[in-house]
Amino acid sequence: MRRLTRVSSISPCRSLVLRNLYPNKGIFGLDLPRITHSEHHKPLTATKVKVSYKDMIHSLPSDPSLVHRGMAGLKEAENIAHDGRLGAGKYQKRPKGLNIAEFIFDPTKSSLLLSTSPDPHTVKEYTIGFQLIQAKGTIASMCLPMVYIRPQTARHIDIEQFEYFQKVLATEVELGNRTRLENIFDLAEGNNETTAILGVTEEDDWRPVFDTDVHSLMLVQAAGRIWSGFAKADEVETTTIINPNFRKRIMSLEVFSTTTGHGPQYDKYFAKMNERAIAFGLIDKGDRILSLTDTAYLMSSAKYLTMLDSYETTGETIALKGVPKSIRTDEELVEFAISAIIDCPHKKPVIEDSSTLSL
Repeated sequence: MRRLTRVSSISPCRSLVLRNLYPNKGIFGLDLPRITHSEHHKPLTATKVKVSYKDMIHSLPSDPSLVHRGMAGLKEAENIAHDGRLGAGKYQKRPKGLNIAEFIFDPTKSSLLLSTSPDPHTVKEYTIGFQLIQAKGTIASMCLPMVYIRPQTARHIDIEQFEYFQKVLATEVELGNRTRLENIFDLAEGNNETTAILGVTEEDDWRPVFDTDVHSLMLVQAAGRIWSGFAKADEVETTTIINPNFRKRIMSLEVFSTTTGHGPQYDKYFAKMNERAIAFGLIDKGDRILSLTDTAYLMSSAKYLTMLDSYETTGETIALKGVPKSIRTDEELVEFAISAIIDCPHKKPVIEDSSTLSL
């Protein structure tokens, strides 16, 4: 099972991020981890410009295999630069929930799920739209997570999970704990995120790793709502740091439900989800969707992880979301995934320059 620990040594790219997050502190004002030197031959720059909101959005990398995470303030970016992973540190203090419906309603309810979006317009609001006075934020652009779920799709496939959570919300209104009843299906339909799944248990660690998964980090500073009338209209100052060691993931695992189980009742439940996925054209007839149990098995396979780490793609990331119904959650599943990677015409061997990961 993949269990990444905090990166003890810091890459030059993350060091550059920290220096640009707090430029006035100077090198002696920062508590930086030890710096590795093997990447020093790679060019590292921080590009600063003043642009409009529109130009800022257009400057973000655009690729169907990339997603973005907007972060209000600088603390989360600082934590990522120190730790080396997204969704680590203070983020881990959140509840250990995997209910995607609950997470859509309240993203603070899970440390095992992490919001990202393929749409740059979404991250702008997270970064600077809701802050007062001087707005600061960061945008991390990265490859697809190792395991993910899309709320807009999940609400059509795992209907039962959303119906159950809708009843939970209705009960809270009846008890007087909530004044307004919101429709979780509507909230999910309007949610264009690609939600990263960081693990099934507390021991799992499928978090995005900065040194290989993050393409670039943009630091954003703009006038917040209180100051907006006194600043040049629609202008932000950005500092963009490109990660020279980024590689686009060769394969990601997409699930349509975060519900797990076993036995006859769950089998019927799973069969319904399969039928819906086929009806929506998400998987082929004769296939079945990937379950969280499937993904946990793959992510615990040394053979699969070795293959995943051995290749990147020059094209689009393979989104494995379905397999033939005959394939069970065993080594046959691993061989199927590996075969898909081997057959990818856009695969490219990863040449390890250095490693800042501790597995």
